[in-house]
Amino acid sequence: MGLEYVVSEETKKLWAVELSLFEKFEEICKKWNLTYYAADGTLLGAARHKGFIPWDDDMDFWMLWPDYKKLMEVAPKECGFPFVFQGIYSDPYSMVVASRLRRSDTTGFTKWEYENIGPEHDLGVFIDIFPLFYVPDSEEEREEQKEKVMHLWRCIHGHDALFLQKKGKIINEKYVDFIPEYLELCKEREIRDVDNLDITWLKEEYLEACAGMGTKTSAVGVTATRCHDPHMMWDLEWFEHAVKLPFENTTINCPGEYEKVLEREYGDWRTPVMGSSEHEMFAVDTDTPWKRYLENLK
Repeated sequence: MGLEYVVSEETKKLWAVELSLFEKFEEICKKWNLTYYAADGTLLGAARHKGFIPWDDDMDFWMLWPDYKKLMEVAPKECGFPFVFQGIYSDPYSMVVASRLRRSDTTGFTKWEYENIGPEHDLGVFIDIFPLFYVPDSEEEREEQKEKVMHLWRCIHGHDALFLQKKGKIINEKYVDFIPEYLELCKEREIRDVDNLDITWLKEEYLEACAGMGTKTSAVGVTATRCHDPHMMWDLEWFEHAVKLPFENTTINCPGEYEKVLEREYGDWRTPVMGSSEHEMFAVDTDTPWKRYLENLK
């Protein structure tokens, strides 16, 4: 590939945990007849390295919105120790843009989680699952949708700023500016407990705004994370069937036209460019349960 990179033993142990999480995730998908696809660096790794990108430390997946919605409903019931599913219906701290499957018998959390999340939130090693939404075909409809999505995005971050501010936690200063917009929405919705941690109602509204009418269109995209970014929208037909590609000691579902998907997202994806994980990890310990790890930090 033109780049030499030595993978550490600790990274190999992390990969093993993530593969066990993937195995559980795939088991749930098979049981409920749900389709997933390798996403982002995981898809790139499958296509180019037949496994993890050597300098990557996570696994990402996409699911079309109808299947993702079903996953949020059924996955919490399918997970017994050490597995924990974090979605908007099972964990008030859950991100709105993705769900996470974690292993409680390990430690793996981000800097933001360490600084802002309570001890009741599982902090084990995780994999991320992102929804793919049908994108409106007309530019006018896209603009209307984006305006609504971004309004609700600001409201969610306005809530987070208000909640963390009252707890004396570290907050992103730019999100403080969104607090009035969030409070105005609460007034419209007759929500009185404005600084309640649980804003499932708002997260649901956000995801439904991303879903729009919910009818099939000619394109799909990660509307919840990068609304109508041209590099993160793809022809629906590229996802109409999945293909299995080798991935480490197993195989993984990828979009049928995965090369086109990768070209849209990365451009020249065949040439390796050494980078870093998108996660700013604060702690990773595959041998220590996260609760014990936190106790040792005190």
